[in-house]
Amino acid sequence: MSTLRVGRIAALNMYPIYHGLENGPRDDLTFEDGVPTQLNDALLRDELDISAVSSISYARNADQLKLLPVASISANGAVDSIQVFSNVPFQRLRHVAVTPDSATSVALLRVLVGAEPEPFRTLEGDPASALEDVDGVMLIGDQALEGLRAGLGTYRTDLSEVWRARTGLPMVFAVWAARGDVAVARPDEVAALSQRLRSARGEYAKDPELVVVAAAERFPFSVEYIRSYFRRLRFDFGPAERAGLEHFLQLARSAGLLDEVPRLAA
Repeated sequence: MSTLRVGRIAALNMYPIYHGLENGPRDDLTFEDGVPTQLNDALLRDELDISAVSSISYARNADQLKLLPVASISANGAVDSIQVFSNVPFQRLRHVAVTPDSATSVALLRVLVGAEPEPFRTLEGDPASALEDVDGVMLIGDQALEGLRAGLGTYRTDLSEVWRARTGLPMVFAVWAARGDVAVARPDEVAALSQRLRSARGEYAKDPELVVVAAAERFPFSVEYIRSYFRRLRFDFGPAERAGLEHFLQLARSAGLLDEVPRLAA
């Protein structure tokens, strides 16, 4: 039996799930680290079998992927790690440089600001330097957390908080998916990994402090900060997350960012 090639988001936000996977049996899994956009592409290029993927990328490629509706990266309000740092208030944004690392957050920003602002440019180089030429920069993950810690920008807008205020729903940034051909050829292994994802969620919920301490040994943030940050995140994929994701995808379709909203498996 060959190993399953699993994408691993190299950021603090998914660590509670990967901690559980890494501390279980490892001889049947190999991990490849990357930012969300890299893992999205690697899964579609058959360089991975299963991964956490940007929710908008899953929707755009649902005909090639099988959703594993057992885990996600979600938030039900402010999350810190999806931020626009700007020189002007959020409602006045016109010129924005966006991280190349994210697909869902870029789509969410377009949904939230509407079509009027100029097309986003890709952020290149130092975010603080970029702010000399644009109204705002959008950062995700650890880079956004570092921006908050450094006091980047005059205004800081948490996109997850804006989403919650406007819709009353959780925001699902990433889901888990397998390649469709892998799901067909290796159903037992995919099912086993799905169960391990459920178990990882459960282990974190049972003893979050164990994961917080382990994360502080790997990431450049204090135990206190990580503990607070993890409390803002959700890792399940229940009815509320499914409703939030479906609404986001419908809005993305209306904004011309998605051709069709796929059916989300129950």
